[in-house]
Amino acid sequence: MGLLDNFFSRLAGRKGMDSVSVRVDDSPGWLSVTGRAHDYDPGTVQELYQDALTAWRKNPIAWRIVAIVTDYVVGDQLTITSNNRQLQRFIADFWHHPQNRMDLRLEALNDELSRSGDLFILLFRNSQDGMSYLRLVTKDRIHKIVSAANDWETELEYHEVQELGDPKVWLSPANPAAAESDAIMLHYSVNRPAGALMGESDLTTMLPWLQRYSRMLEDRVRLHWAVRAFLWVVTVPSTKVQEKREQYRNPPEAGSIVVKDESEIWEVASPTLHGVDAQHDLKAVRGMIDAGSGFPPHWRGEAADANLATATAMQGPTERHLLRRQKYFVFLLEDILFHAYQRARELGYARALATSDYNKLFVASVQDVSRTDNEALARSAKDFTQALSQLGATLSGKNETYKRLALREAMRFAGSPLTEEEIDQVVKDGVVEERPTTEDRRSRARAAREFPADPAQEQRGSSPPTPRLMARDKLADPTDDGGKDEEEPKG
Repeated sequence: MGLLDNFFSRLAGRKGMDSVSVRVDDSPGWLSVTGRAHDYDPGTVQELYQDALTAWRKNPIAWRIVAIVTDYVVGDQLTITSNNRQLQRFIADFWHHPQNRMDLRLEALNDELSRSGDLFILLFRNSQDGMSYLRLVTKDRIHKIVSAANDWETELEYHEVQELGDPKVWLSPANPAAAESDAIMLHYSVNRPAGALMGESDLTTMLPWLQRYSRMLEDRVRLHWAVRAFLWVVTVPSTKVQEKREQYRNPPEAGSIVVKDESEIWEVASPTLHGVDAQHDLKAVRGMIDAGSGFPPHWRGEAADANLATATAMQGPTERHLLRRQKYFVFLLEDILFHAYQRARELGYARALATSDYNKLFVASVQDVSRTDNEALARSAKDFTQALSQLGATLSGKNETYKRLALREAMRFAGSPLTEEEIDQVVKDGVVEERPTTEDRRSRARAAREFPADPAQEQRGSSPPTPRLMARDKLADPTDDGGKDEEEPKG
């Protein structure tokens, strides 16, 4: 045992001196916001959010990508209504309330959803009338999400960082104590990996390439500035070098006349841009940006070799992506309205709803993402219904199964498929007038000859019933006894 070991062993053995134990932290790093492996830690979340926000503010391509998503998702107008009269009154009051003004918030909400990947919505309830006021908390301020112990997708609490003091805890609607709270927080996310609670920005995969493209353009701008600088290289005989150096100590001004002999040669030395080589590099980087956004090049103004056919083909996947985003944004608004109504019901300012199915409670009016699809769907529905009509003419009698099948397929070809309940209602309410057959027309003519109508009946425009129609009405009469004559009483 060495001298130092002897010394420390004596210190550890003294009375009142506790031994020191060392624990090594071999964890991979900071815990994530949600405590799950697929979510980022708070520092990374804040860094990605700030990078996306900076890119949106300073890079025109990033700004335009977010704007295009909003242009298609929100469109000219987006409204949510309801067939429930009390719910519709609440929607109108909430939507146009001076503290909400939802028509003016839609663009900002969708921009934030695309830019950050998450929306944290606060609903502050007014205890005097039950109305809720909407406010937004940015993603970088949320540093922890608490989920239920038995279901990690059921979010219970959100911890917001404060400038001073402990974090502010907001409750979700799933929290048992949310009914007594003055405010609740709703969380929505897009681009969320499986097993994670936090989403990611639409710009996340493009941020490195946006930075590289900006640097390349800056370098090209500097080269174009440098091309204005040039040097005169004057070649003279070796015996005149010193003389010419003194003569041209001050370069001649623009427009000056220089007289020289054949032994003096003037040349201009300027930077070489190699622009032809650079255009391919810049195009490759733009291709990576377009791949990350999912938008075709002509959407940002680069026509290249695209024509109408190729441009139409390239828009298909993009429009499908925007349609999915539009559906999620509509669900987001419906969910906000539903929880705001439930908050008013908790205080007794609204009646309970019969269902929580958003498809039955709300009716969304949105702009079509692709109007070309409408034309194609209309043509296909027209052709298909004509084929069904011709096929139905070959079937005899009333075929309810065929009616249901034809209705289901026709609406599917029209792009608006119906549920089984809606098909049942249409078949139940639909009354199809039967066309008179040849036999009906002949029977009507015989009846008209045998039983001429009186002038008053002709003036009313009615005609005598045909035997076939009389028989059908008799069968439909619930008081009919089936055609049997009543027996006369005996005696």
